[in-house]
Amino acid sequence: MHREYLDDANALVQYERLTTWQHDYLLPLFSDLFVYAGYEEAIEFVVSDLSGTGIASRDRDIERAAPLFIRLLPTRALQTLATGAEMNARVLDIILALCRRLARNGGFPDVITEDVYLPALRDVATLDECTEIIRILGRLGEHLDTLVRIPLIGGTLRAMRGPAHSMGYGALHGFLQSGFKTFRAIPDVPVFLDQVLGRATGIFESAFAADTPDGVT
Repeated sequence: MHREYLDDANALVQYERLTTWQHDYLLPLFSDLFVYAGYEEAIEFVVSDLSGTGIASRDRDIERAAPLFIRLLPTRALQTLATGAEMNARVLDIILALCRRLARNGGFPDVITEDVYLPALRDVATLDECTEIIRILGRLGEHLDTLVRIPLIGGTLRAMRGPAHSMGYGALHGFLQSGFKTFRAIPDVPVFLDQVLGRATGIFESAFAADTPDGVT
């Protein structure tokens, strides 16, 4: 799936423009939650995954490093990686469809706006597909919450940093390290997930309601 845009310089520019726009569009919609301890960095972590920024390097690392990480990491860490990879695939499928849709009828738009983006999203995806991504995101958060409770896991991840980067698995290690660090800083992860996932669900419900006769844009 990644090769569809990684092997085409023009498609790569379009992909990066779209994912950057999605990130910048979504993040402010959660900004009122930044006042809670530990939330700002964790929401940035979540929104980056939800908008598809930087997932190509991580997916490449997962593919290459799977045999090594299976030997070195506990099961709950592997569950975190597997759920992250599943979410990446669901998000990527929609992003690529959006890129193809936006490139129709005269080419990719010079400026992406909500008025351009939302109709394209409704053309290529359904509300059920988007809310399924949010459910997977919830599982990812639950796995990270479990991960931070494993004794000595923080030291294990720190010790793996040098070898992981030297072997070319820096993006994968960075995902685990960042997830561990941000979720460890949250006092009550289930409450955090309820708030963030509820907010994300509402965003998508509003996006798709705008296509109905009673919807509002």
